[in-house]
Amino acid sequence: MKLLEKLQSIDRRIIYLILALSIILPLLFPIGFPVDTTKNTQDVYDQVNALAPGSVVLLSYDWDAASAPELLPQAEALTKHILDRKLKLVAVALWNQGATFADRVHNAIAPEVGAVYGQDYVNLGYRPGGSVVLNSLARDIHVTFPEDVALTKTASIPMMKEIKSIDDIDLVICLSAGDPGLRTYIEQIGAQYPVTISGGVTAVSVPGMLPYLQSGDLVGLLAGMSGAAQYENLVDRPGLGLGGMDAQSISHLVIIAFIIIGNIAFLAGGRKKK
Repeated sequence: MKLLEKLQSIDRRIIYLILALSIILPLLFPIGFPVDTTKNTQDVYDQVNALAPGSVVLLSYDWDAASAPELLPQAEALTKHILDRKLKLVAVALWNQGATFADRVHNAIAPEVGAVYGQDYVNLGYRPGGSVVLNSLARDIHVTFPEDVALTKTASIPMMKEIKSIDDIDLVICLSAGDPGLRTYIEQIGAQYPVTISGGVTAVSVPGMLPYLQSGDLVGLLAGMSGAAQYENLVDRPGLGLGGMDAQSISHLVIIAFIIIGNIAFLAGGRKKK
């Protein structure tokens, strides 16, 4: 009974500390709880996996720092898979912070797989304009993105000499936190050109993408941090996605445990008074 009384009067700072550790430690050291892969996540994986080495993937970074916890791990897992498969990766951005995140992902993943900038992947940077940019990109990538993020002429980059328009792209993947983004690609590229479009969005944006999945205009979709965790599991690279889901699961268990203990202590205390 004394133990229950002590638990009922525990310093709230200790509770906050335990909760903080339950979030921080899994992020630093992912446990890797089992993750069920949804059909939409599997479809994205299968699209990448079906491409022959040397095929070209356009990966669009259409998000900012506010959406990074969900979309950054998606980008890392996708980039790992794409470069592991010896595919050519062309990164672009319709949001002004996108090019910076592309560099961050490339710097993290390229050394792991031995990819070489300009031969295996390239970051063409950010261009404002949304649908106007995509219409131009479809016709001539070199005109739309005359330089890469480091101001190197696109035409002088080895891998870009054979990649000139949407006809040279085998798969488009857009990671999007809003507009312009995935919907823009579907309407401006998917509706006019015979190229497959896959994507990833924040969890809150998933319902708006369901009609495109049902119609076949969108093939596969990574949904928030959960989608990132599933993809990390598929490519066998635990990262922020699995770590985030581990942290979420453990912190929820800790909160439930405190609620149960608190109620037991409260009820026991009430009986003692009677």
